[in-house]
Amino acid sequence: MIRFLRAFAWLRWRLLLNGVRSGRRRDALEQVSRLLALIVPALIVVMSLGSIILVALGGLIGGNALATGRFAAPDVIIFVARALLFGATALVVFMPIGGAAQTTGTKYSRLLLLPIPTRGLHLVEVVAGLADPWILFTLPGLALFAAGLAWGGRMDLAAIAAVAGMALAVVLASMAALVSFSVSWLFRDRRRAELLTIIAVMSISVVALLPQFLNDAESGMRRRGGARGSGPITVARIESMLPAWSQVLPSELFGGAMTSAVVNGDRRAAMSWVAVLVAEGIVFFWLSGLVHRRLLEAAGGLTSRRQRMARMRPPWRLPPVSPQAMAVAWVMVNGGLRSVRGRVAVLLPGPMMALVSLVVLRKPDEAPWIAMLGTHSHLLFGVSLFVAIFAIQPFTMNQFSSDRAGLTLQFLMPVSSVDLVRGKAIAGGALVLIAAVISGVAAAVATGGGLPVAWVMTLVGGLATYVTITPIAALMSAVFPVAADMSKAGSGGNPHTASALIGMFAGCAAILPVLIIAVPGLLPGATPVGRLLAMALWLAVVTAVAWLLLALISRVVMARRENLFLTK
Repeated sequence: MIRFLRAFAWLRWRLLLNGVRSGRRRDALEQVSRLLALIVPALIVVMSLGSIILVALGGLIGGNALATGRFAAPDVIIFVARALLFGATALVVFMPIGGAAQTTGTKYSRLLLLPIPTRGLHLVEVVAGLADPWILFTLPGLALFAAGLAWGGRMDLAAIAAVAGMALAVVLASMAALVSFSVSWLFRDRRRAELLTIIAVMSISVVALLPQFLNDAESGMRRRGGARGSGPITVARIESMLPAWSQVLPSELFGGAMTSAVVNGDRRAAMSWVAVLVAEGIVFFWLSGLVHRRLLEAAGGLTSRRQRMARMRPPWRLPPVSPQAMAVAWVMVNGGLRSVRGRVAVLLPGPMMALVSLVVLRKPDEAPWIAMLGTHSHLLFGVSLFVAIFAIQPFTMNQFSSDRAGLTLQFLMPVSSVDLVRGKAIAGGALVLIAAVISGVAAAVATGGGLPVAWVMTLVGGLATYVTITPIAALMSAVFPVAADMSKAGSGGNPHTASALIGMFAGCAAILPVLIIAVPGLLPGATPVGRLLAMALWLAVVTAVAWLLLALISRVVMARRENLFLTK
């Protein structure tokens, strides 16, 4: 088994090195792109070192204080440890979901080619889960917590803490593996994966707003209840409020073992808690093995389905645009609306901003601008448009790699680089328009109000903002391409880090002229109709400039054609 772990560690190291310097021919821009893509993970690792050291020192000091009786009461120290471990358990349950949702069946089908038994693969993946950040930062704290007890002269407590800590690590690793394998198995079916992703994203967004809806009711209950129920907050009072099922949580089992050993002085009860924790680890490991076996069986029986090629002939035409550019736009719009990222980017901004406005309008006296939403709902419409422009960045800022193999087919067809770049820009505008329709309906239903001229001006301003950044989006997509999977939510479909940052600054800069035209008073003497005409003129100017710049940027696309081929 040690040999398998060493082989997988070497494999991950080689994959990291190959991600930076590939054997294929790369130009300087490609090397810079790969190095920039590693900056964010490197910063996360460096910043995580501080938290790991802090948790480790906290465990050492807490264990010593628990053994010597200094600083705080034993039940308070144990409660703090329980709270921190509960947070780690929550991270173990929720964090692997995102990574597992990005995993494709290719990973597991390739693992089947290795000369390793299925049980060996399962054990290796569970042990490798200990290196996940949400588990790794707890391990030094658990180890030094036992060391702190030994430092304080309580070797018996240190032994119990060490055994409980090792059992807790096994439980967390097995639980993370069970969640990861289960989500990967559920997401094997493409349609089921897309449906689950959309439901999850919308559910998280709605649940995040529920506390605001319930805030008024809670405030009323507090006013009616007065001072009843008030009193000092103690560990016993908090424990009395916990539900019964919380006793089976790994953090509570660890806390129960330490409470029995330190506070109650009952070593047998402490070992009983540790035994339950060990049994829980065995159960989670066994369940993760069952799901892992089902996942490998599904990967081994993976059959290639016949894929249908999207129809290239669009049902509509714009007179100044060539048929080839319209065909490219039609394919990108079709692909975007069929993907998870595209549906979320188009469907979510409008309804989400409408929900936010409903929450905000419940307290109109908290800020003077809140009351304006009832009579100036085009402001909500404008914010929704701005959010939608950023939401479609996975397509616009990585437009040549979001199609994956579709780009190869487009290069093989009689489509010039100019038509390709302009078609992609038109497709992004179509996605913004669809999001604008949904956002407009949601804003009108949620708030309803404002002059029709203001609504039209907001729509024109949103289109002008998008058109302004289209040349930058095309250039960044050509310079910093990155492989993306739009069928899954999460980081797997994000554009390159540099492209995302530049796109964010470009979007903020592009909206400034729109605000100057739209905000009353910034154009002295301008009527609403005059501002609408000025906004339409600005849209015409930026469209003409962007149309010419896209032709120049198409040369960059042609020069980096080989790199775009290799990015899949």
